[in-house]
Order: sequence, then structure tokens, then C-alpha cells
Amino acid sequence: MPEYSRILIEEYCMNHTKTKKGTFLWDMVHKSYDIAYESTDYEILYLEQLISREKNPELKEALQDLDDFMCGY
Repeated sequence: MPEYSRILIEEYCMNHTKTKKGTFLWDMVHKSYDIAYESTDYEILYLEQLISREKNPELKEALQDLDDFMCGY
């Protein structure tokens, strides 16, 4: 996963600490550093929902990178 994508997601999370989306993404980014971690079905489906609803093109691309990385593509 490109480091720039992680930075964009982490920046979003730091600016939205009180939201479900921000908390979820913060957790997912930190799990992405663990090579042995396997995403749950819920995490994958929720991340896909977030991607489909995201309006910011840069953040949307970063979320897609996270999804690809977590799913092993």
C-alpha cells in the first residue's frame, strides 16, 4: 500500500476522531501494518461501503488502496 495513501487516511482520521468512519479507518490503517492480520467480512464490506460513498477523490483512491491491500490484491 502506498505510504501516501496511509498518510491521507491518517490525516482524515485525526481530523474526524469522534466519528465512526474515522475510528474505523484509524483501526484499519494500523492493522494494515500487521502482515499476518486477516480482515473480517464485516471490515471488508464496511470499507467497500465507505469507498462507494466517498466524495473526495484523493481519499477515495486512498481507501481503494487500503481495500486492495487488506484483501490481498
